[in-house]
Amino acid sequence: MKTFLLTFIAMLAFAANSILCRVALLEGYIDAGSFTLIRILSGATTLLIITIIYNRSNLVTASFNRKSVLVLSISLLFYALFFSLAYIELGTGTGALILFGVVQLSMLATYAYKGNRIIGFEWLGIGVAVSGFLILLLPSATRPDPLSALLMALSGVCWAIFTLQGKVSGKPLQSTTQGFVGSALLALLMLPWLLSIETISRTGLMLAVCSGIFTSALGYVIWYMALRQLTVLTASIVQLSVPGIALLGGVILVGEPLSFNIALSTMCILGGIALVFIAQQKKRMLN
Repeated sequence: MKTFLLTFIAMLAFAANSILCRVALLEGYIDAGSFTLIRILSGATTLLIITIIYNRSNLVTASFNRKSVLVLSISLLFYALFFSLAYIELGTGTGALILFGVVQLSMLATYAYKGNRIIGFEWLGIGVAVSGFLILLLPSATRPDPLSALLMALSGVCWAIFTLQGKVSGKPLQSTTQGFVGSALLALLMLPWLLSIETISRTGLMLAVCSGIFTSALGYVIWYMALRQLTVLTASIVQLSVPGIALLGGVILVGEPLSFNIALSTMCILGGIALVFIAQQKKRMLN
């Protein structure tokens, strides 16, 4: 139950993050580079404060791994940057389709590469979840701008790497903090190319800060905590719920119409995820 709750909260955070970024860029409240920079810096600051309060020695323990931190830092920064740049041109549905499609392919390929066998119920869950994913996104997808589509695909690869690296960490707060701090340092090195003060409005600043603190930093810590109890396959499939949650949030918060396609696809996605969880539980019982 605890794992389910943590996973659900993390998926809510990821969906909210997409909404914040899309609104900020679509309405012209801020540019993509500045949004990315502020998001990363506010997230890093938040995690440092949490670390100081709860564990002062967290960043200087013997478990500090330079290679791991470098991977986390680079993958996080370029995930956020490519994500923001891609959403300047891509529609919400098209961008989510590319992003999460690439994430799932990357993580499933890693799962199979490591010699894990996918059983029947898992295949059924994958099929149901993906069918719901396609029902949700394909009717609203438009032909994407090639460069924007490539940027979103690269963002998906970076997010998969960040997720997989976090999976092997035994200390989610430590690894997330180190990743954010490293990413913030890299972002500061790119400051002349990222920051554009004249394009930042108060609303844009607020949206970027909220994205960094709540839906990024805290969301990733919670996600890492859930990942400790999830297989790569389960972690991959459960992220398919994010587009559905984001669109439902749009219906509730923005007043977008709720269509039959949205309702049907949401049931398929959540049903598919439930089947994967059931299959994973059966595997544990057999082992």
